[in-house]
Amino acid sequence: MEASSHLHAKTVCLDAENQPIQTVKLEANTIFMVQVLLHVKEITLLLNNLSETLPPKGQLIIVDFDYNEQVISDKVHNGFKEDKLTQTLHESGFENINRETFYHGKNMFMNKDASLFILTATKIG
Repeated sequence: MEASSHLHAKTVCLDAENQPIQTVKLEANTIFMVQVLLHVKEITLLLNNLSETLPPKGQLIIVDFDYNEQVISDKVHNGFKEDKLTQTLHESGFENINRETFYHGKNMFMNKDASLFILTATKIG
C-alpha cells in the first residue's frame, strides 16, 4: 500500500470564541468537536464562526453532554437541551440537524451520572 502525501485531517487549537476563525485561514469540510461547547460562554458566537468557516453543505459534528440539572458550575454549562441547541444551530446557518444520545455513565460529569450525545448538522447551502 502506498502512503498518501495528501493531508486529510488537521487539528487546530484556537480561541474561536474570541478570535475570528478566518484569521487563521482555516478551511474545512468537516469540523468535529468533543466536549467543547461545554466550556464556551458564547455558544452562538462560536457556532456563527464555525458556520462561516464551512463551505455550503459542510458538516459539523458535536459530542457533548445532555442537559443535567444536577450539575451546577460557574465554569461549564450543565449540558445542552436538544430543542435549544437545535434552534441556535438553525440561527447560525445549519440544517439537517440530527442528535442522538449514545452513552450513559455514572459520575462522569462533575461527579454526577450523565449522558453524552452526538449531533451532526450541515451548513445551509
